[in-house]
Amino acid sequence: MCTALTLKSKDGFHFFGRNMDLEYSFNQSVILVPRKYQWENVISKKILPIKYAILGMGVIINDHPLLADGLNEKGLACAGLNFPHYCYHSPEPYPDKINIGPYDFILWILSNFETVEEVKAAVSQVNLVNIPFAPDVALSTLHWIVYDKQDQCIVIEQTKEKFCVFENKIGVLTNPPTFDWHIDNLKQYIHLSSKWVEGTTWYKQELNPDSCGLGLVGIPGDFYPPARFVRVAYLKSHATHLDNEMTTLAEFYHILNNVAMPGGAVIKPKSKEEFTLYTSCMALEKGVYYYSTYNNLQLNAIAFEKEDLDQEQLKSFEYLDSLSINNQN
Repeated sequence: MCTALTLKSKDGFHFFGRNMDLEYSFNQSVILVPRKYQWENVISKKILPIKYAILGMGVIINDHPLLADGLNEKGLACAGLNFPHYCYHSPEPYPDKINIGPYDFILWILSNFETVEEVKAAVSQVNLVNIPFAPDVALSTLHWIVYDKQDQCIVIEQTKEKFCVFENKIGVLTNPPTFDWHIDNLKQYIHLSSKWVEGTTWYKQELNPDSCGLGLVGIPGDFYPPARFVRVAYLKSHATHLDNEMTTLAEFYHILNNVAMPGGAVIKPKSKEEFTLYTSCMALEKGVYYYSTYNNLQLNAIAFEKEDLDQEQLKSFEYLDSLSINNQN
């Protein structure tokens, strides 16, 4: 499971990222997809160009980048989150559609478009097809969140009933159920408050709070997708340390850390434990991909401006997963 977040600083910087919650490592690393790289659409067999360079976390198989999340050089960002039981893929290609495997949907979006508005105009042409990337690579069940520097955000879901593009004014996404269900579910929590609760008297007994935080009694604290959605939506809507780029970057991690899974907290069938493998945060204006890992809480940064975006070959960066400590004496 996973949680995605968007956040904007008061001086106009936009951030996007996610917790990747899994029970295993998938040999992930940050990948640079340069402008002159060409990729093969597994469904159509067509060789396609890259219009905009991409930085994203993923894995390279047969010189093909399979991205879990990323941003392009124009400041458009996208992430795929697990959407089991609801996700649907068409059984075959449609002749009048752009047929894409779900594993290439992020690559298609980020390599072609600058803004969410452009994605919305084009995505109705897409058919996500139930054909795996390779026989030994399982087909992911995903829905997607897309965000840009204009603070526009959408969620894309394909279920058996319909293909949906939702406006996402909350700027948060987790997992099942569908996005519109999560928005309706928030109505149960509109009473929550971060402010000090005043005391009262019942008959002759004075009742006074012992400490702050009483206004948050009832906020769900588990790791189920609806609970994570509510907590992150609440924390984002009440975030205060957003004065500038760096304070907002720190606030981004504080919010997602609130729903990060420590080892042993969530045990799946066959005793597999789910944990937060990494947390990404992308600075859309600066073109920087930040990430921390389960074992390395230090932020690692990879920037477009330090790379040759016109090369032809994919480039991957070492995944830094060993604890790094800043020794001050």
